[in-house]
Amino acid sequence: MNIAIIDVGSNNIKLEIHSIDMRGRTELLYYDKMQARLGHSVFLSQKLDEENIKNAVEGLRHFANTIKKFHCKITLAYGTAALREVNAEEFLRLVQKETSLQIKVITGIEEARMVYYGVLAHTPFNGRNFFLNDIGGGSTEVSIANEKDILFMESLRLGTVRLKELFTTDENPPNYEMMENYIKKVIHPYLNDIIKYKIDMGLSTGGTAKNILDILAARFKLPEENGIPVIPTANLEKLAIEIKQMTPREIAKIKGLDITRADIIAHGVVLLHNIVRILDVDASLVSARGFRDGALADFIYRKKNKHIYLERQKMFRSKGLEEIMHKYNVNEIHARQCADLSLKLFDLLKDTHNLSSAHAEILYAASLLHDVGIFIDYSQHHKHSFYLIYNSVIMGFSEKDKFIIALVTRYHRKGLPKPSHLEYMSLSQEDKDIVLKLSAILRIADALDNSYSYAVKRVELLESTSKKITLGIAGKSDLTLELWSAERKKEYFEKVFQKRLSVQIL
Repeated sequence: MNIAIIDVGSNNIKLEIHSIDMRGRTELLYYDKMQARLGHSVFLSQKLDEENIKNAVEGLRHFANTIKKFHCKITLAYGTAALREVNAEEFLRLVQKETSLQIKVITGIEEARMVYYGVLAHTPFNGRNFFLNDIGGGSTEVSIANEKDILFMESLRLGTVRLKELFTTDENPPNYEMMENYIKKVIHPYLNDIIKYKIDMGLSTGGTAKNILDILAARFKLPEENGIPVIPTANLEKLAIEIKQMTPREIAKIKGLDITRADIIAHGVVLLHNIVRILDVDASLVSARGFRDGALADFIYRKKNKHIYLERQKMFRSKGLEEIMHKYNVNEIHARQCADLSLKLFDLLKDTHNLSSAHAEILYAASLLHDVGIFIDYSQHHKHSFYLIYNSVIMGFSEKDKFIIALVTRYHRKGLPKPSHLEYMSLSQEDKDIVLKLSAILRIADALDNSYSYAVKRVELLESTSKKITLGIAGKSDLTLELWSAERKKEYFEKVFQKRLSVQIL
C-alpha cells in the first residue's frame, strides 16, 4: 500500500509518499515541499499570519490532491513548533474543512523521538553515543543516544526562523553576539544532564544541516563514514566566522546555498556551530534521514512489528518517568511500591473498573510521580504534583496522556473533584471517569505503603460482588498502619465505584 507523510514545519511544508510491502519494506515514490513560513512572526506574536495561513492551506490542498492520485490508504500529517506555540485549533479546522487532512500537533519530545527512529533505521551506530540534533524553524530537537537506548532527549526553543524573528530586523543585520548569548542561555539548564554522558560524535539531520553541508562541500573536501558525509567542527567554525561578516546580498551568492533559505541560513550556521562547540563535539555526520523517516518507521513498527514498537515505547516511557523522578528527588522505593500495588489492584479489579491496558500504563506513570509535588511542599503536594507534571515533558506520553496523569496525581489524596477545578471540568465525561477510577485505585495503593516500608508483599481479591469488594494483604512485617490508612482513605474509592471496600490481613 501507499502511505503519505506530511510535515507541517515552521518554514516549509513537506510531503513524502512511500510504498510499503507486506514485509514492511519501503520505497520513496514522491517528494515535494512548499514554503509557507507558518513560523513567521509566531514566536513574537503567538499568532499565525493570515497570508501564511492562506498559502499553507493552498499548498496542503495541492498535497491532498497528489495523495489521492497515488491512492494512499494512510496519511500521517504532523505539525511541529509553529503550531505548538499558538492556539492552532482554528487553523487545523480550516485545513480539515478545505483539504480533509487531519494534522496532529506533536510535542517537541515526540518530534525528537521520531528523529531518533529515522536515524536509527538507516545509520550504523556501532556501539557509539551520538549527539543527535535536528534544527528546524522553531525548535531544535536534541538527544544523546546509541542503538540500544536514549540517554537524554529534549526539544530546545531554538530554530532558524525563531532566531531571525528575535535578533534580525528589516533595518538592521542580525545581532550575532546577542544571538549566541541567547543560545547559551537556552542550552545551559540542560548542560549537566548532557555532559555526564560520553559523546563520541555528532549527528545532524534536517534541511538546515543538509544545506550547511552543501555549502561546506563547495569549500572543503569533507570526509565520509560509511558513505555518510561528515562536517568537522573546525570547518563549520570557519564558515560561521565568515558568514557573520557577510551582507544579505553576499550570503545570497554563497555557492551551495538553497536560495529559499537565504534569509535564515546564517542563523542556522551560528546555531549549529554554537551547539556543537558548547558540547565539545569535534565532528558530525549529516544524515539524509530524519523526522519523516522516523514517522514512517514508527508506523511500520506499530503495524508490522508491534513487539518492537511496544518495546521501544516502553523504553522511552521508562526513561521519561525516571528523568522526572530524579529531577524532583522522588522517594523511589515508595514510588515503585505504589506503582506495583496499583497495577496489582488494577488487574484484580478489572471487572469493576472496565478500563484497558492503556489506562494501566497511565496509572503506573501517575503512581511513580504522585509525590513529585513534595519537592515544593508536603502539605499540598497533590496540587503541586499536578502543576509540575502538567508543565513537564515526559518522553513517550502524549499531551493528553500527560494531562490525565497529572490529574490522577492531583486526586490521589484529600477531596473529590469540584466544579471549581477547571482542569478536571475541561475533560469529557469519559476522561473524567478514567481520572476518578485511576485516582481511587492509587489512593488505596498509596495507603498500602503508608509506612514507606515496602511491607505489603501480596494482594488478593477475596470477594467482589455488586455491593462489596474485599481485599486481602500479606507481608512479613506488621501491617497495622497500612490497614488503618486504607480504612481512612477508602471513602473516595467507595464513592467512585459505588461499592463498600474492606481490607484484611491474610
